Amino acid sequence: MFVPQKIVGVPWFAPETYRACCAVMDDGDELPEDYSEWLAEAVELVAEIEEGGHRALKVVIDVKEFPVWCRAHNIAPDAKARVRLAKFVAFQEAGYAKDRLARRG
Repeated sequence: MFVPQKIVGVPWFAPETYRACCAVMDDGDELPEDYSEWLAEAVELVAEIEEGGHRALKVVIDVKEFPVWCRAHNIAPDAKARVRLAKFVAFQEAGYAKDRLARRG
């Protein structure tokens, strides 16, 4: 029997906008100061997801679009919102949502 692979959205930062993204996040001071430190943690998370038999979908957090998306959904721009956006994009990728409101990476 075929079991579809679960898609797990993972919030992802681009190196060139990492510091700017941290600055617009309510919890930006809780993120690693150095991008390479954040990247190492994120790569480890992706590996854990994939080792579990799932597909990790890196959802790039856009420094300009993310705060707008948060305001539109009446949520604070923080870790919970990043995860919510990543889950939403994963739902889109899986075909559960038709609107393309966010970028994938």
